[in-house]
Amino acid sequence: MNRMMKTKILYIAGLLLFTVAFSSCNKDFLNEEPILQQTNEFTLSTFKGLNQATVGAYSPLFDTPWYGRNFVVAADIRSGNAKLSPKSSGRFRTEFQWGYNPGTAPGLWTTAYDAIARANNVINAIDAEFSEDDVTQQEIDNVKAECLFIRAIGHFDLVRLYAQPYSHDKASLGVPVILVTEIGLPERNTVEEVFTQVVNDLKEAESIIESDYVRADGNDNKGFVTKAAIQALLARVYLYMEDWQNAADYATKLINNDEFQMYTTEEYTTWDNGGVFGLEAAKVPGEIIFEIYGSEGNTAHGNWDVIAYMLSPDGYGDVGASQDLLDLFEEGDVRGNLFRTHPDFGDALWSLKYPGKSGNLREENIPVLRLSEMYLIRAEALLKGAVVSGASAAGDYSVIRTNRGLTAVSSVSLQDVYNERRRELCFEGHQLFDLARTKRELVRNDYSGTVNQNVPFPDYKWAAPIPLGETDANPNMQQNPNYN
Repeated sequence: MNRMMKTKILYIAGLLLFTVAFSSCNKDFLNEEPILQQTNEFTLSTFKGLNQATVGAYSPLFDTPWYGRNFVVAADIRSGNAKLSPKSSGRFRTEFQWGYNPGTAPGLWTTAYDAIARANNVINAIDAEFSEDDVTQQEIDNVKAECLFIRAIGHFDLVRLYAQPYSHDKASLGVPVILVTEIGLPERNTVEEVFTQVVNDLKEAESIIESDYVRADGNDNKGFVTKAAIQALLARVYLYMEDWQNAADYATKLINNDEFQMYTTEEYTTWDNGGVFGLEAAKVPGEIIFEIYGSEGNTAHGNWDVIAYMLSPDGYGDVGASQDLLDLFEEGDVRGNLFRTHPDFGDALWSLKYPGKSGNLREENIPVLRLSEMYLIRAEALLKGAVVSGASAAGDYSVIRTNRGLTAVSSVSLQDVYNERRRELCFEGHQLFDLARTKRELVRNDYSGTVNQNVPFPDYKWAAPIPLGETDANPNMQQNPNYN
């Protein structure tokens, strides 16, 4: 076996007897309440158990260190899209000033490996030649594909945060690739090895999942893995790998999929009513390919520390919009109206992308993959040399513009696409990683910090430190340079 296949995870918490996994299977996703305590062997011996355990693997995605708040918010505040608002209580100051150290490292490490461990338990049980009377191989494959996607996005987000970008040095230290959930002392795989495993998992998931598979026992169809979600994540992963043709080809699969359509200018303005990310919008054709469904009933719910509460001046409101971002919007661009003021704070602005469901700031859906991103991926890939019959970078770029209240263009540059990604995907956790993968320095004009206003590329700071608890407990875990 190669080093990747031998990799194990250290955390006992990551081992996760299904006591934990089942307690996270909640009524957000299931109509039937799960059994709370079982051994792995008993749980994984039935398809019902495998199915419920798969649902439990989704729960960490909504946890505060991941899409529930920090992973998304920190990426925007570190990249210059966001800043500390005049209402700030001190949250996200470390991120704003790029002041990470091993003791204040991002908490995604434990949360993502939690999800990976849960997914592994199901994958490994199925790979042990699981079968059951009255259960088809396709039903088993669909569940496995969901878990392969969860394992892939876990590793992908980890390597984006804790390692240098693939485009810069794919031979550098990545994160441990965990394929079996056991107590161990893993070493870090290279960035290239991590990306290889992510692609392998997604390609296998794509090959085995039913084309029209939609999980039957959930409230939000877009909150579960589908073939389209797998293909969309592959398009993004190939973009990060600078595999331009595959990125364009996979983006095209989504662009040509009639299940999705761009939000019009009028539809985009419903954002402040819980619109385009709201539950009802997710059930009809629209841009959402995959999202994290948020509910207060989720055991991973962050109470008041959720994303909507953090970005609203009616909540904590610590994180506002920067003038650097606001200056990018042209007159007539509907996206420039998706910011709110507060009477107590003058001209300060906050993003309206997370208004809360029905005004409840403790509940929000978080978009992960959208159709507009696929157009932007293809536009960039075409400018980098990919070829797709009938498609052009200017045409894809214009699709975004004309659906946001602007006019089409006849030509487009890479910088135009980068700026469009920043406008379209702001406050969705992209800009930091876009800067890293394209090897551009961070430049901030609207900045109130005391250090690291601008960050050159390359620089050690583009890879966050491995959490101190992990390096202390595992002698094989090598810290990122300059954080020791």
